[in-house]
Amino acid sequence: MALPALAARQSEKLRGSKVTIDLELLEYLCHKGAPYIATAVDGTGYLPRTVIGVGTFLLDHDGDVDLLTGKQRVTYEKFLLPLLVAVPCQGMAASGECRGDGLIDAELLLKSYRDCDFKCRMCRSAAAPPDATD
Repeated sequence: MALPALAARQSEKLRGSKVTIDLELLEYLCHKGAPYIATAVDGTGYLPRTVIGVGTFLLDHDGDVDLLTGKQRVTYEKFLLPLLVAVPCQGMAASGECRGDGLIDAELLLKSYRDCDFKCRMCRSAAAPPDATD
């Protein structure tokens, strides 16, 4: 299965379920990582500032998704949730194939966005020099 399809399927499964939001990651995406949000909304008719507004609301309310209005929830599920969970691994540089399950580990997401290096733990380990540690 293609990685974007896998990520879309994972995001679809998470919609409506209780997800613990990584507030540090959300804060990064709403500020320094705003270009990732702009890319996510490109061509959809949504404005990046709308999605950032929903993210900021969540930050102000400790990530409590239950406080979102119906429209805010749709925006969250459509644009923020896929950036916060179920982010596809880009795999190994030469082959482009992931050695893991196709998704970036939750604890590596913030590092992935900051470094613009979207690899899961398995692909990072495989790409690292033998004496390097993560």
